[in-house]
Amino acid sequence: MATTPSPEPQPTVPTKPGEPVASASPAKPSRTARAGEVGMSFLESLRRNRMGVLTAALVVAFVLGLLLSVLVPNKPGAFAMILLGALMAAAVGFTVRYLSEAKGLLTQIVAFVATALGVHIMAVTGAASGSISALEQIGASGPGFNDALLIALATPAISAGGVLAGLVAAIIVGWGAKPSGRIDLD
Repeated sequence: MATTPSPEPQPTVPTKPGEPVASASPAKPSRTARAGEVGMSFLESLRRNRMGVLTAALVVAFVLGLLLSVLVPNKPGAFAMILLGALMAAAVGFTVRYLSEAKGLLTQIVAFVATALGVHIMAVTGAASGSISALEQIGASGPGFNDALLIALATPAISAGGVLAGLVAAIIVGWGAKPSGRIDLD
């Protein structure tokens, strides 16, 4: 149920010459004046926040890494990992490109780091949670999904596949004509 704002009090007109005028209290911005700020979309608020692009990139990388880890085969092959890494690079790269206003070196670093972390989580969680034939021969089973995620979070995130996917995401973010001959750090 919407309520209409009450009208602001108007200053009173003096009845006699020389009588002081009663001034109104300082005007507060009305609801309609603040509507432009409040009605801002979620994506626009991410664009205006200094850490919004990094947060969105990390969320996309982490969620997509967990979703794609289910697709990692028990014996990961090169083609499957390249394809899944390319999906991660495209998703994070286009997320950062869409949300960032500037396409400088800093946004490329954001895309690189988020993609490398996402690929690492995807690869380690997918490979560790699959069935391990050596353990099955003795009647044991490998770690479950939760333990595999903990393994992924505990191990260093440096691998050639993560670096390559991060570089692809950085290229996606920075693709386009250079506005000047200088390096933009924004």
